[in-house]
Amino acid sequence: MFFQNHESQSSYRQTPENSSLSPTPKSSAPHFLQLAKKIGNKAMIQLHQKQRNKQPVIQGKFKDIEPTDYTKDEYANNPKNEGKFTAVRADKDLPTFLGVLKDTYGEDNVNKNFFSKTEVLGDTCDRPHSVTAIVKKGTSRKDRKSDSVVSAIGNLGTEERLIRDGKNAAAKTAYDGGHLVGYQIVRGIEANQAWNIAPQDVKNNEHSYNNTIEKMLRGAAKNTEYTYSVEVKYDQWNFRVDQEQLVKLGALKQVDSTKPWEIQLPVRIPFKWDATAEMSKKDEENWKFASPTEGESSFEQFSQTMDEGNLDFTRKSHTARFNLAFSDKDGNEELYDIDSNNFEATKVKGIRYSMHQSLPTDFLKNQKPVEWKGDEANAVAHFGEVKKGQASSTNVLEIIPAKLKRNKILIDEIEEIGDVEKPEKMRLIPEGISLLDERDEKKCLFIYQLNKNKIRNEYEILKEIEADYYPYFDVQQEEEESFEKEKENFDTIASEFAMLVEQLDNKKEDEIESAQQNMAQYNKILEAQTLTLTWIKNHRIGRNLYKDTVNEFYPLYKEKIFRSLQVVYSITGYDFGIEYYHNDKKTDSKIKTNRNGKRTLEAREDKRKKRKADKEQQEEMKKMTEEARGKYLRKSVEDYLNKK
Repeated sequence: MFFQNHESQSSYRQTPENSSLSPTPKSSAPHFLQLAKKIGNKAMIQLHQKQRNKQPVIQGKFKDIEPTDYTKDEYANNPKNEGKFTAVRADKDLPTFLGVLKDTYGEDNVNKNFFSKTEVLGDTCDRPHSVTAIVKKGTSRKDRKSDSVVSAIGNLGTEERLIRDGKNAAAKTAYDGGHLVGYQIVRGIEANQAWNIAPQDVKNNEHSYNNTIEKMLRGAAKNTEYTYSVEVKYDQWNFRVDQEQLVKLGALKQVDSTKPWEIQLPVRIPFKWDATAEMSKKDEENWKFASPTEGESSFEQFSQTMDEGNLDFTRKSHTARFNLAFSDKDGNEELYDIDSNNFEATKVKGIRYSMHQSLPTDFLKNQKPVEWKGDEANAVAHFGEVKKGQASSTNVLEIIPAKLKRNKILIDEIEEIGDVEKPEKMRLIPEGISLLDERDEKKCLFIYQLNKNKIRNEYEILKEIEADYYPYFDVQQEEEESFEKEKENFDTIASEFAMLVEQLDNKKEDEIESAQQNMAQYNKILEAQTLTLTWIKNHRIGRNLYKDTVNEFYPLYKEKIFRSLQVVYSITGYDFGIEYYHNDKKTDSKIKTNRNGKRTLEAREDKRKKRKADKEQQEEMKKMTEEARGKYLRKSVEDYLNKK
């Protein structure tokens, strides 16, 4: 039987939360982490209680919209379904990113291509908070039907991460539209409503969530009746973004000084995902939940401790973390142990699933307007105060060790990555070609040859990598200095925190208050440090990616450019100011003479054939030139490469 006392539970899978700090540990857990586990003393209990009494409330409403409790006539229930919704709480008609930008900056300045995957949602879309349904398991085998709203809401999460963090080669997080109460649980298309869908980590949606609690509910025995409640929580309700960032990403076409420099957009990605299922009757012997699906992919994100400091959007197994707990007929609950053989599905009368997913870091936000000259009084479009919520833990005795742990991992990873020297800037278009008039036939011939050599693939790869990652080399020295400073700060905070924890037993109540303030300051410093270290890590990854990509594709690109220039040179004789290597081959035919110095008949025939070949080649080149002029007369090389 799996229901045991928590204290007696000793066997569980080794995860980064309960193992070492780094993928390549050099020593045992640091002293500050060992001390952080000693939370049983009186002083720490007092500190913990003070913090619990001071938990701030989530603030930052979007246009004064608060979560709404829907009335029964606002959500549909088909009597033929196995389940019916009984309670819905959501932000009704919350503006989408597209809706806000159109309203603030004007529809003409919004690049709708950027929102092509979410445009189907329109200007507003509900944001869910909680959903409850009652399900009586039948025998239905309805297949899940695809719905554009579901995938579009998943893409809202992708849009949010892109807008807040920019393009990031290190990011492994992607989102599906995750049902709070699954389509195949209620067995009805009514589940495909915006108030029942939120962006959910892809790996969690397709494996962890799907193969644990939802598998257990979908596979319940016939007639099993249970109440299923799912709640999502947001770490903050809004986030800031500025015009420069939106223009750089392509969401806006240009900076507009008559409009606010900064705007606040509604968060769409939940931080917490909590689901509970309880049987209506605990003593029904024939009622039974199914077992979770075994397999490494289902439990790769499994975490016994739900250590928030261990979330990492650069590792698929850590982009989200979850755990499971089961309760028996008496309400006794125990965390699921994936390494235990004591699990008995017949004993399970209640299921609890908890999941945290990594959030954007906002590390690309500009501090000052770059190309904006507007009125300072209208610098910000006020859609509510942007303030951190309390979806995460509020106990600094748990938060600080987790953040120290997270930052130690980041420091180790940065040191392992290694940096690269700044390379020479690539020359994607030869200077001699770029100086030619658009009507010049030499330019037309060059584009004709580029098209023949199929150069666009390499061009698009190199241009994108240059735009995204070459600027990272400009801050390389600054980042190296910052990294050394952050390592020193980390060691200082770790030592001071360890000392503070060790001395708490001997502190008086007023001194505990002072210690609480110090810890709050440590927490603030560590949060800023996480952003800085993430920024440095991502830039190092970007620089390495730039080097590897250039090494792979640039030689082939240059070869295709060279071959194209050679053909133009052979036809026009135009020197583009670069070095050429020509292998001028003489005719293979030998000039044979007789004793009197006269050419033989064979030599005359060779000369005739050569004149004919030259004439045919000239005709072919003339035809090629005419075709090239017809296709590319008014098109620049850059226009061609960019498919304009």
